[in-house]
Amino acid sequence: MMRRTLTLLLFLISHQIIAQDYTVIHVIGKIYDSSTKSYLKPGAKLAENAQLKFESANARAAALSASRGRYIIQRQAAQSTSGDLVYTLASVLAPARGKMSTRAGGINNQMDFMKKFGEGPVALISGRYEVAVSPTSYPTNDVKFFYASYSFNDELINKKLEVQNDKLIFDASSFYSIDGIAVDPAMTSNTKLFYYDSDSQESTEIAPLNFSIVGATEIKSINSSLGDIDSEERIASLVDIFNSLYGKCEESQVRAALKNMD
Repeated sequence: MMRRTLTLLLFLISHQIIAQDYTVIHVIGKIYDSSTKSYLKPGAKLAENAQLKFESANARAAALSASRGRYIIQRQAAQSTSGDLVYTLASVLAPARGKMSTRAGGINNQMDFMKKFGEGPVALISGRYEVAVSPTSYPTNDVKFFYASYSFNDELINKKLEVQNDKLIFDASSFYSIDGIAVDPAMTSNTKLFYYDSDSQESTEIAPLNFSIVGATEIKSINSSLGDIDSEERIASLVDIFNSLYGKCEESQVRAALKNMD
């Protein structure tokens, strides 16, 4: 009898610990909560027994638990992408621990480029990304330079890239524009980075490129949703969320973005 009572007590304690409510802090796409008959939006409360429908491709959200920290809500790779299916929250909930850039330092060779860009999307925080590149390995001038190419409306677009102070710069406003007209990044495909040497007339493919843009609106929205926390916890939270929702980024990018918001 005592053993049964102890087992029941442990179950009740465990259930109280596990039972959680979550506060939605950011949403990409459309996710419908069948339990409340409403779409997820920042500030909404999400019960542990929520039943969710993902109504747009790659829909995902960030949520916060007061006791358990930051979480990401998204379908797993093995789950169906049908918008008609309903998922329990537990089946689509995971801690926000996105994959950070595997190399925080500069680039010296093609392997470094592959580690930086070839392992998943890279987040352009505030629409910009800079990476240090060895001027010895990759000198840049009028005859040697980096460029990127992508397909848009069945046309191959080439974009010469700027290097300043030995840093290769990706700026979304110029990268995703053609003849001065902005294009939707979602309409581009097969994006690649090249290094060109006109002396040898040789163009070398360096790495695939996959960017995800985090604009000022998204940064401000997520930042304000975090509430009153200390600066270092804020940085860590933003890095986790950006990495999980958008793509690999570095702490220095997040710090620069927050500084520019002041």
